[in-house]
Amino acid sequence: MEVIPSISGEILVEQCLFSSTMWKPFSFRRTFVLSLLLLLPGTPSFGLEVPADLKALGNTLNQAGFKVLFEQPPRKDSYGLINTRQKTIWIAPITVEMGIFRSTYIHEAVHAAQSCPTGKLTPIGWDLKVDPAVSLAIKSILYRNYKPALFDIEREAFLMQGQTDAVKQVISAIQERC
Repeated sequence: MEVIPSISGEILVEQCLFSSTMWKPFSFRRTFVLSLLLLLPGTPSFGLEVPADLKALGNTLNQAGFKVLFEQPPRKDSYGLINTRQKTIWIAPITVEMGIFRSTYIHEAVHAAQSCPTGKLTPIGWDLKVDPAVSLAIKSILYRNYKPALFDIEREAFLMQGQTDAVKQVISAIQERC
């Protein structure tokens, strides 16, 4: 069993299977906290290459009081989830293998910014432009998977995922709103 030091104590990893490009957990005794990967130098990365901009986003979320967990969200059919009351974000490990880790992380970070300062999700009001085909795909996702009351919140998060300066905008919003 490997012991990984962390800010809040130790995380015990029972067994992990590794490949050269990504990590695949076999089983965990305790939660593996993504913020360790994003924030602590020298922490084993398990093959997950975290870009500097996402490390900065992790720092910003942490400073705003959010905890990011790299584990299956409580809602089994989702890749990412936020609990605004607990200020907890979940990112499913499968997002790495699927190639959607970055977009899922940005999406949930947008929700973190939307939740500040009241804890209630409210649109930030960004004027985000995307290709008409992307806009149509987002509308399709919204109508199939979300209640109309959540359309504005989710649309903003989906639109931000594809922006070239998404991380910079989200960090700025978190710093201003939280």
